[in-house]
Amino acid sequence: MSTPSGDSQHTMVTANSYADNPRSEWNGALIEETSAFRSDVELFYNLHTLVWDPELGQTLDSRNDAVTSTVDWHSKRVPEIHLTNTLRFADGTEAELSQRTVASIDCPGLLLHNEASFDDARERTLFTISKLGITAHDHEHHITEQTATVHHEADCDVIVAHDDEDDRYIAFAQQRGGSRRFDGHRVGVAGDADGPDRSAWSEIYEDNDGWIDSNETATGDLDIGFGLYCGDAEDDDTDADGPTVEWLTAVGFGYSEADAIANARDLLDSGYNAELSAFIEAWEEWHDGITETPTDDQTVTDLYERSLTSIKTAQDGCCATIAGAFKPHDMTYKFIWPRDQVIIVQALLAAGAVEEAELAVGWLSGVQITEETYDDRGIDRRGTWWQNYYTTGESHWRALQLDQVGGPIYAHWLLWDETDDDSYLDAYYEMSKRAAEFLLDWDNGWGFPKPHQDPWEEVWGHTTEGSAAAIAGLRCMAEMAETKGETDFAAECRETAETWADNFEQYCFKENTLYGSHYVTADKPEGNIHPAPDARPDAAAFMAYWPWNVVDADDEALIETAELADDPRWRADSTPCVGRYPADTYTPSGAPEDGGWPLCEAYADMVRWQTGIDDDAVADHLQESTEWTTTAGLLPERVDGDGTVSWNSNLQWSQAMYVLLAESHARGEPFGLAPSE
Repeated sequence: MSTPSGDSQHTMVTANSYADNPRSEWNGALIEETSAFRSDVELFYNLHTLVWDPELGQTLDSRNDAVTSTVDWHSKRVPEIHLTNTLRFADGTEAELSQRTVASIDCPGLLLHNEASFDDARERTLFTISKLGITAHDHEHHITEQTATVHHEADCDVIVAHDDEDDRYIAFAQQRGGSRRFDGHRVGVAGDADGPDRSAWSEIYEDNDGWIDSNETATGDLDIGFGLYCGDAEDDDTDADGPTVEWLTAVGFGYSEADAIANARDLLDSGYNAELSAFIEAWEEWHDGITETPTDDQTVTDLYERSLTSIKTAQDGCCATIAGAFKPHDMTYKFIWPRDQVIIVQALLAAGAVEEAELAVGWLSGVQITEETYDDRGIDRRGTWWQNYYTTGESHWRALQLDQVGGPIYAHWLLWDETDDDSYLDAYYEMSKRAAEFLLDWDNGWGFPKPHQDPWEEVWGHTTEGSAAAIAGLRCMAEMAETKGETDFAAECRETAETWADNFEQYCFKENTLYGSHYVTADKPEGNIHPAPDARPDAAAFMAYWPWNVVDADDEALIETAELADDPRWRADSTPCVGRYPADTYTPSGAPEDGGWPLCEAYADMVRWQTGIDDDAVADHLQESTEWTTTAGLLPERVDGDGTVSWNSNLQWSQAMYVLLAESHARGEPFGLAPSE
């Protein structure tokens, strides 16, 4: 969740449903990974709700102890987060914890409406615990040094925390009825089980006595907790079957202590209904401002609109879209890949979201390497982009990928071509020209691009998809250069592109491998990789047809590769979803697993549709892929062999592919093909 406009565009909230993950021992759900998009600025890592029952001597937590949980959005167009956790106590009685969360349009912060419903009336205490994550500006080491202090204002208790550079602040407050006081509070050092700085988690959950030994401040890697006492006669909803308690939790962000506190208080003053109304209005206005859904099929419409909501939600105020709001293994996807931006631009333009597409192209222009700069291989990277970026624009991984050189030229061309607006041509022309000049110099002397890294970031060689993207980029540049009157430069771009295209099959198509005859990941790959990248089929090769338009739909090599996509060694056993390539080890276990990638299947189905292998491939994909969705109804990066969600939820590249297939199917042709020559 984030906002499409207003003051919380830099704040992203994610909710995790552990109940839907068979690898987790928990069945609960909670808000977590709340950040300002940047991977080095986790404002807090999680927000737990707990219930203490003194009669039973039990403290139950929403994540660790829930027996069931659900997570959902308000609607496919409005990403207000809904969470429900059911707790079961030792005597068989249950408590249902329901939370609704919005990011504020009018101030930087979040507001949660909480409701706890019980089977019977008895004395209880509700607790909130959050693990803070305000980190210093060290992307690689994530220094966790912060200070938090409890403020007792005239009518309100607030816990305020800040990082060690005093430039990011977060404030927590709560309200039940007319009271904004805490019933006990703790600022603790995470992991400390005893002593004056013991953690709030240890104090509240592990001690399990319903009592907080309150303190006022601490410094370090912190968690915070505060209580809400509910006497046995108290009931905030007389119409409910059992006692029900309602309260608000406000989280304010700011660049000063005063601002963070003021924002938290303003949210409580505004109230949940007002904040929700503004949130709904902003999101509905955004959706109404782009083109209508291209189908009357409600199943497709649901995932199409959810996908667009997801893409917009993941677009930071810096104008680019992070790859995904989650952390597989020990890394994060909260980076910006130029390649992902290119495909997202393609999807946004297909859906009529021109403003967002232009912002993304502008971001590409802003982070392009424009000065003589050498990478670890000694390559002068002027005119290219780094492999991926922090949302600050700082580089992260730095390998050379040609789809992240030719791709941005294509995105620029597509923005101009779709809008027929020469102002876009002029605004980013120098960006594209620098990239094209790099590509022209990247010829290997034998009529093909020099080696580079493949799109899966594993192989260095003459990659199929990257080479096709380079050809497409030069063709796009030729059209733009001609319009600008640079005919000689246009001719040079076009001539090089055609030479590379003439040699494409020679480098990228291999016959009589273990899998048959097909396009491969890369020719002449470095390293001892199994299966060999120059002897395995690869779903990225389908991009040579769409969007790069380097091979035609009747290309026999393309057809042979597409026919292999049904090989059980490459695709999921029990659902029509192809993987990146056979025996892929980029899986939850780190070993080959049965399964597939929805975005790879999208490219394969486009080829099946356009080559005539299966005229219904795209139509079927739009229906079948709705079975691969996450709790939020969105497509993941990978599914297991039976189609259940496997890993890395809500990948924006996956959402973009669904939008593109729906738009292409409605048009009766692939949307966004690069120039053919």
